[in-house]
Amino acid sequence: MNSPLGNQIDVVLKLAERCNLACPYCYYFFQENKLSEISRPLIPEKTVHAVAAFLRKGAVELNIKHIYLGLHGGEPTLLPKQRFDRLCTILREALDDVTELHLGMQTNGTLIDEEWIDLFAKHQVMVGVSIDGPKDVHDQSRPDRRGRGSYDNTVRGLRLLQAASADHRIPPTGVLCVANAALDGREVMRHFAEELNVTGLNLLLPRQGHGDTTLAPQAQWTRYFGEIIDYWMNSAQNKPIKVYMISEIMKAMMSEDNAQRLDFRRANRHNVITISAEGYLGPDDNIMALDDAFCRSDVTIENTSLREFFASPMWRSLVGDVDAAPEKCADCEWFRTCRSGDLFNRYKSGEGFSSPSVFCETLDAIHAVLAKIVVSRDGLEPVARILSAPPQYQAAQFMNPADAVHANA
Repeated sequence: MNSPLGNQIDVVLKLAERCNLACPYCYYFFQENKLSEISRPLIPEKTVHAVAAFLRKGAVELNIKHIYLGLHGGEPTLLPKQRFDRLCTILREALDDVTELHLGMQTNGTLIDEEWIDLFAKHQVMVGVSIDGPKDVHDQSRPDRRGRGSYDNTVRGLRLLQAASADHRIPPTGVLCVANAALDGREVMRHFAEELNVTGLNLLLPRQGHGDTTLAPQAQWTRYFGEIIDYWMNSAQNKPIKVYMISEIMKAMMSEDNAQRLDFRRANRHNVITISAEGYLGPDDNIMALDDAFCRSDVTIENTSLREFFASPMWRSLVGDVDAAPEKCADCEWFRTCRSGDLFNRYKSGEGFSSPSVFCETLDAIHAVLAKIVVSRDGLEPVARILSAPPQYQAAQFMNPADAVHANA
């Protein structure tokens, strides 16, 4: 099989190491990650130029054809608009002739106004908004620094983005929601689809791992996702909404082509490089906070090339962890479409990522419900054939571009 080795990378660039909200579950400010404490609040132009040079050199040396650059924080819209405009200009001027640069932003939406939308349109920035559910839920989980709810301001920003998308000024705006087993899944879905007119929803499992005493019982999670799927399948005919976590699994069970697309995404799920406002360099920032080995201040874009970063023991260990399935997963009928879940849900202090996901039971239930739906339409044999085939892509094919270039030299 010809695989696009070294063809793309995802980069998270921290524009702001501060936030105007104080979400209690935020690992970046209130739990493990401490890099923000030794970083300046906003990315300086000097760092922007260094990032541009770092990525340009990496794209040329490693033959990287696509860079998906997520503009992140903290809250990225804390960066003054003039500086944001300059940042996007610097990055595009440095990279557009050597790679295809895709700009995106994840924001809490509270500061969005028409001037921001003009900048998103000018620089072709795809925007996602973080909302955790109906007003009472969102205000509790995403308060500002004075303890006040942020829902009204977030929805105001979302409405502006949706209007701009309807006018074809910017791409459609999706919503990111942290899943919450204490809620009624149908009500969460109804709110997004019918009250907020959201058409694309990305549900995220919490970053909880083994030993986390706050993890809700799996029965609650199974019930919650059963309600999510029930609404998605039966109640959204007039207000269709794509729930990526659910739809990508179901589509993979329906055709080999879709299954291979999911193989690709699963293999690449942690192929993410994080660059702080100070220029510190690390892996997926969901992983950085789990262990000091992933969260270092001595590796920077000034003293490390992208080729060297990919060749580092830390990165190579991470590649192995993505591809090494826990023993429990070896004979699982859902392995191809699940791939053992996200690394952070497999983490156990002192043992790394060798354990199955703490959401294993929930993931099993989700797959079982979706498989039953697809089998009722397509029959058992084609679904079984897809699920029994081995994944067509491994993380090592994508997360080792330095090896790929050497092999093709």
